[in-house]
This record gives sequence, C-alpha cells and structure tokens, in this order.
Amino acid sequence: MGVLLGWCVAFAPAWIVQHDIGVHGGSQLSAADRLKAVNDVRVVLLQGAAGLVALGGIGLGSVLTLRQIRVSREGQFIDLFARAIEQLSSEQVSVRHGGTYAMEQIADAAPHYRGHVAALLASFVRQQAPWPPTRPSAEVDAERTRYTGGLRDDVGGAIAALSRRSMVLPGDSIELEKVDLRGAELVDHDLSRFCFAGANLTGCDLSHTTFTDASLRNANLTGTTLTDANLTSADLTGATGIGTPPALHHGPTPQN
Repeated sequence: MGVLLGWCVAFAPAWIVQHDIGVHGGSQLSAADRLKAVNDVRVVLLQGAAGLVALGGIGLGSVLTLRQIRVSREGQFIDLFARAIEQLSSEQVSVRHGGTYAMEQIADAAPHYRGHVAALLASFVRQQAPWPPTRPSAEVDAERTRYTGGLRDDVGGAIAALSRRSMVLPGDSIELEKVDLRGAELVDHDLSRFCFAGANLTGCDLSHTTFTDASLRNANLTGTTLTDANLTSADLTGATGIGTPPALHHGPTPQN
C-alpha cells in the first residue's frame, strides 16, 4: 500500500493532467500552469489517501473496541459463573436455591456456557440427593417431610431449571442416575433424554411428564403416578414397581 501510494503521488498527477488535456483537446499548458495542475491533482490524491487512512484507523479502532468489549463481557460471565458455583456449595439451602436460578440465567445470557451449566446442575442433584442416601435415613426422611413435594428447594430448583431445557444442548442427555427423588412432584416436566438409571422415584407424581428417549433402567417406580406421561422410546429395562402403590406400613399386605 505504501509503494502504491508513493507511485500515485509521484507519477499519477502528471499522467492525469496530460491525459485530461488529450481527452478534452485543450491547448498545451505553460510550464507554470502544468506544474500548478499537477500539484492540485497531487493535493487531491493526498487528501483522498489521508481519508482512506483515517477510515482504516476508525475501522481498526472499532474492531479493537469490540474485541475489548467481548473480553470484558466474557470476564463478567466468568465472575458470575464462579459466584454461582460458590452459591451451590453454600451450607444454606436458600443460597443454593438461588445458585440454581443464577446458573439458569447465565445459560440464557451466554449460550456457550449452556453445556457446562447443565452438567454442573446435574452433578449438583446427584450429590445433594444420592440414592442410597449418604446420610442417616431418619435424617433424610425428616427432611423430606419439611418440603412440599418431598424435595429440598435447591434440588427441586435444579431439576426444574433442567426441565425448562434452556441449557440443554440438542442431543445431550442429563445424567441423574441413582438419585433420590421419592415423593417428588414433577408434573408436566420435560425430562426427555434424562437418565434416571437406578434412581428411586417411589411415590413421584409424573403426570403429563415427557420421558421421550429417557432412561429409567432399574429405577424404582413404586407408587408413581404416570397419568398421561409420554414414555415414547423410554428405556424401562429392569424398572420395578410400575403400577404398585407405595408401602405405607410394615403390616400384612391387604388383599384385593
């Protein structure tokens, strides 16, 4: 570009003036007039070149500014992601509950984080509600009675966020194998391609829930309500208790 600009400034003005005289059939200019015409053309060329350089500078500045904005925004998302992870690791249920919704908002605002958010929330549910429980059964049962639907707010919030699927990438599955969801109310949830292998779903209300291509292998479905549930292509291999009411006592089984 520098060589081309130098050539244009050095040689193009004289050629342009001579060509213009030849095209318009004008008389030969005096040396002074010719020099003035050449200098006028040279000034115009320099002004045009300066304008192009200015436009190039503006374009380059815009690109750099846009890149800086993207880097700054990515840094903000990283900070929000780190804070949400801290919330999920809190000792307080309400803080963890807020962390699940923070993760969902991050997935909505930053699509490239969606897969990470989905995997993290699924891991959160597996850790917070494992089957069999890692805590004493009496403690877990007492806790379940304190929450509507049998799930703590943080676990229920994570499952609800996953079921809204804003962070679930097409074709991905959600790994919730061996989770304790006893008594959960998952009515009208979209749990397509969710994996509940080995999970305990005793007493769950799964009415109008979609389980398309889901895995329920070896899951305990005792007492589950599956009214109008969509089980298209669902894997029920080894699932137990389908259509069986949950056990409410340890006495003799009543005769039908």
